[in-house]
Formats: sequence, C-alpha cells, structure tokens
Amino acid sequence: MSESNSVKSMNRSSLRVAIGQHAPTPGDIDRSLLRFETLATQACVSADLLVLPEASLTGYNVPLEIAQSVAVLRDCKTTETIQGICQRSNIAIAYGYIERDGDSLFNSVNVIDSSGTSVAHYRKCHLWGELDRRLFMAGNSLSPVFTLSGWEVGLLICYDIEFPESVRHLTLQGAELIVAPTALMKPWTFVAEHMSRVRAAENQVYFAYANYCGTERDIDYVGLSCIVGPDGDDVARAGSTPTLIQATLTKQMIGDIREQVPYLRDRRPELFSIN
Repeated sequence: MSESNSVKSMNRSSLRVAIGQHAPTPGDIDRSLLRFETLATQACVSADLLVLPEASLTGYNVPLEIAQSVAVLRDCKTTETIQGICQRSNIAIAYGYIERDGDSLFNSVNVIDSSGTSVAHYRKCHLWGELDRRLFMAGNSLSPVFTLSGWEVGLLICYDIEFPESVRHLTLQGAELIVAPTALMKPWTFVAEHMSRVRAAENQVYFAYANYCGTERDIDYVGLSCIVGPDGDDVARAGSTPTLIQATLTKQMIGDIREQVPYLRDRRPELFSIN
C-alpha cells in the first residue's frame, strides 16, 4: 500500500471531502469526463470523496432532444470510465447525471468508491418547476444511507434539501453526512447561503452542497458551493467562480454538537403527524 493510500485508510473517525464547483458543459460527455479526471487528480492528494454538481456529467438545463441523446444507463461504458478514474486517483466520486431507464429520464446521482465500485444511487424526488418536469420522472424513494470510508452518508439533489423532512429522514436513518449535488440559479441565493446551514444545524450533520457557477442557456448559477458543519457553520465555501474546496469532517464534532444541543434526543415524534 502506498503512503498516501495508507494515510487515507488509517482514520475512519474523519473524512476528507472536496467539492468541484465548475461551469456546466451541457451535452458534452467527453469534456465532462476530462474534467472529472482533472478534478479527481487534484482532489485525491488530500481528499477521500469528490462531490460534483447536479447533472455534472451531461448538463442540466438542456433541451429535451439533447437530454435524450446524452442520457446514459446507470451501468454503462461511461460508468466504467468513471470507475477507472476513481481507481487511478484512489478517490470516491459523487456525480450527477441524466439517467435513462427504458423510455424514462431521471435526474440522478451515482457514487463510486475509490476501488471503482458503485456504492449508492439516487433519483431526485422533488422536481423543480417546469425545467425539471419537462425532462424527468420523479424518483419514488429517498436515498438509502450507505457506508463510505466508515461514514454513513445520504444523498439529495438540489430542490430536495428545501424539504426539511428529506434531511431529517436521512438523519434518523443514521446519516452523518448529506451529499447534495445541485444546480442552484439566481435569484435563489438564500438556499446556498442560509438553507444549507440550517439543514446541517437542525439535524447536526455535515452537509456537502456542490453547485455550478457560470451560465447554462438562460440560467445564471450562483456558485457558493459549501461544506457545512453540524453546528451550522461553514467549514469551506466557494465564491462564484470555478474552484475546488476541501474540508476534513470529524465524528467527534458531530458527537460534541449533539451532546451540547440534543435536538434528536429531545424530539417528541408522538406529537407529529406527517402526511
């Protein structure tokens, strides 16, 4: 085992996360794969997981005919290419893409670990306005909580985080980290600036929120990708230009915050009726 691999595997009480904020390249999978390789090579020096934006592989705000042409199956040659990137860089990657399943398209995120194994997959449940509905079918179930490098992780996509039940559900299933590829556009800056922090604080989990910057057709993306701690404070935050941000997450901090402010312990679920 190389020295870098040994360091990565030593301490499962911490997890090093990177977010690659970038401008979209809609309809150009070859260019996206080159970007995946570049960002993975940069991030693997000091990170265990690289998180990329919503539909990062295919582009998000694309015409239906483009979406249909670039959509890929969950397991395909493109997936194998990304698995190879993970293996070469010894890093896990969570990436968004337009998924084809029969005649249906889904807005999905796939997670591949550093060995090249696909370990989690999720289809966006809450569709955003006409933009999502003209392209995608909604997923019918929330993400399973899965284990990555000794951490319990849940997945959401963009608009999903604006429904507090989504994050609370994953937290109650044991999630310590919520990974959320997103494509947040103007004028909804408050979601990146405030809602990401509130969701982390009220559930006392880490939050990795990976957004685009730049433009895609008639959309201006706000950037502001962030890694938020379980106390609701930013651990790392991007501006409005392409960048790679990184942070080290610790289980100790989750435990400390939950001891100081016992939201989860003091809940009274018998009072709640959610339909």
